[in-house]
Amino acid sequence: MENSEINRLTQLLSDAKAVIKHQNSELTGLLESKSQELEEILGNIDQIIWYIDSQTLSLQYVNRAIGAVFGFTKEDFLADPTLWQKRIHPDDRLLVRSFFETLIPGASQEIRFRIHRVNGELCWLNSRIHHNEKLDLFVGITSDITQSKLQSEEIAFLAYYDPLTMLANRSKLKLQLHSRLEHSPLIPFALIYIDLDNFKNINDTMGHETGDQILIEVARRLRELVTHDQLLSRFGGDEFVVYLNSSDPIYIDNFCTQLGEIFKIPFTVHDVPFFLSASFGISMYPEDARSSEDLIKHADTAMHEAKKNGKNQFVYYHSSMQRAIHNFLHVESLIRDGLKHDFFELYFQPLVSAESLTLQGFEALMRLPHPTAGFITPDAFISVAEKNGDILHIGQIVLEQACDFIEMVRLNHPDPFYVAINVSAKQLHQVNFAHELLEYLKIRAIDPHYLKVELTESAVMDNIEIAGSQLHTLKEGGIHIALDDFGTGYSSFAYLAQLPISTLKIDKSFIDTVCEIDSHSHIVKAISNLAHVLGMSVTAEGVETEQQFNFLVENRIDTLQGYLLSKPITKEEILHNLTTFTPFFLPEKALVYSI
Repeated sequence: MENSEINRLTQLLSDAKAVIKHQNSELTGLLESKSQELEEILGNIDQIIWYIDSQTLSLQYVNRAIGAVFGFTKEDFLADPTLWQKRIHPDDRLLVRSFFETLIPGASQEIRFRIHRVNGELCWLNSRIHHNEKLDLFVGITSDITQSKLQSEEIAFLAYYDPLTMLANRSKLKLQLHSRLEHSPLIPFALIYIDLDNFKNINDTMGHETGDQILIEVARRLRELVTHDQLLSRFGGDEFVVYLNSSDPIYIDNFCTQLGEIFKIPFTVHDVPFFLSASFGISMYPEDARSSEDLIKHADTAMHEAKKNGKNQFVYYHSSMQRAIHNFLHVESLIRDGLKHDFFELYFQPLVSAESLTLQGFEALMRLPHPTAGFITPDAFISVAEKNGDILHIGQIVLEQACDFIEMVRLNHPDPFYVAINVSAKQLHQVNFAHELLEYLKIRAIDPHYLKVELTESAVMDNIEIAGSQLHTLKEGGIHIALDDFGTGYSSFAYLAQLPISTLKIDKSFIDTVCEIDSHSHIVKAISNLAHVLGMSVTAEGVETEQQFNFLVENRIDTLQGYLLSKPITKEEILHNLTTFTPFFLPEKALVYSI
C-alpha cells in the first residue's frame, strides 16, 4: 500500500477518534446533566428513595430526604453503607432482616419498623421495597409515618380506653368478656358493678371540673385493688365495672368490703373534702347469665337493688330482681299506652269536716282504667312513673282534669270547696313548677284558693331549699299546701315551722291501728297538738271504722277522709249527686260520737 493511502487512512482514523471523543464528551456531559437533573428531582421528594445491595444489604444510593428523617446527612449514609441498619430499633432488626431474606425476586412488599433518630427519638417508617433481580438490588421508597401512627394509636386508645381516668371503657370490657367466654367457657367468674352514691349532686353544685377530679381519684384508688388477672373499667359517668377472675363468695365479699373502705377517706379537691359512698351489684358466671350483655345487665340490676336498700352496700343478683324489672317494663308500657290514648282518669274522694260533717273538698286521685289490662292502681304505676319521668306528664293531666272538675263543681255547688292534687318530687324540683302552675290557673280563670297541693315529706325534704322556694311561691299565689303521709318521714320541726304548710295529713298506717296500738294513738294526738300549735289544720286519711271516727273527732282532727265516709268516685257520680242533692257520704254511719 502506498504511503499516501496509509496517510489518508491514518488521517481518517484520527478524525474518527476525534469525533468519537467529542461525542463521548458530549454524551458524558449530557449524562452528567441528566444525572444532576434526576438527583435534583429526587432530592426534592419528601420520601426517602434508596437502593441497597441484595447480598450485603449495604447502601448504594439514597436521596437527601433521609437527612430530615434520620438526622444524619446523605453523605453520612454513603460513607457508612451499614449506618441505616444500625439506626433500626433493636427489637425490629430481626424483623427487617427476615423481610429482606424472604422477599421474592421481582416482588414488591411493604414493611413497617422503628428507627432511632440522631437525637434518640423514636420514629416509625413505612417502606415499599422491590427486589430487582437483574440489578441484584433492593429498591425502596420510605415514608415517615410517626404522626399518623401516633394518631391511629390515639384513635385505638380512645376506642377502648377512657381518656379521663385512663381505664378500659365499656367497649374494652365487652371485648374482654367475649374473649373470656369464648376461650374459657367452663371457668366461673364474677362482675361487680359500682355506682357512686349521690355523685350528681357534686356535679350540679360544684361543677363538672370538680366531679372529674374526684372520678380520677376514685379510679386511682380502685386501680390499687385490682390485680393483673382482673379488669377495671369505667363503664360511663360515675359507673365502674370490675371483672374478677374468681367465683369464691368469701373472696368476693372481702373484695367488696375493700372497695367500700376506699370511700371512707374523703376526696379532696382544692382543699375541699368530699365524702362519698358507693353501691355495688354482683353477678356470677355462669349461674346468673351466660352472655356478657346479661352479666352486665344483672350486675347493674343488683347495684340498683343495693341503692334501693339504702346505698353504701353490695348486693348479689337474684332472679327475683329480674321479675321486678319485667313487671316495671310491663307497667311502663301500660303507662305509655295510657298517655297515648288518654286512658288516665281522675277520681275524687270527699274530704269532710269532723266537726260539722260538711263537705270541705275533694282529693283528686289518678286512676288508669286500661281497656285490656284492667284497672291499674296508683300503687302500681306511680312509682314507675316517678322513676322513668312520666310523672311529669301525668302531673299535667292531673292539673288539667282537676281544673275541669273545679269548673264543673262551681256551676252546681255554691259553697266553698277545694280540690287537693298530689305533686311528686320530680314536679316540685322543676325550676318553673310553681310559676307555671299559677300561670295555668290564670289562663283557666280559676281562683288559686280552689286548689290545694299535697306533697309527701320525702318530696319536700329531698331538697329543702328548692322545695321551700316553690312552696312559698305557691302560697303567695293563693294555693294552700298539705304535707301528706306525715309521721312516716324525717321532717325537722325547724323546717316544718318555716315552710308555708297549712295542713298536716296523718298517714293511713297510724289511722289503721289507732284504736289498737297505744303508740299510734299517742302519735296521732301529738301530731294534732303540734299542728294546732303551729296554726295548721289536721287531716286523717283512711278512716274506715266507727271507732276510728270517734277517736279522731275526740282528738280534734279537723278533716276526715276514708271509705267510712266515701270511696273515691268519678266526676260523673259527683255531678249526679250535686244535681240530685244526693249526699256523698252517710254521716249516720259514723255518728256515734255526739258533737
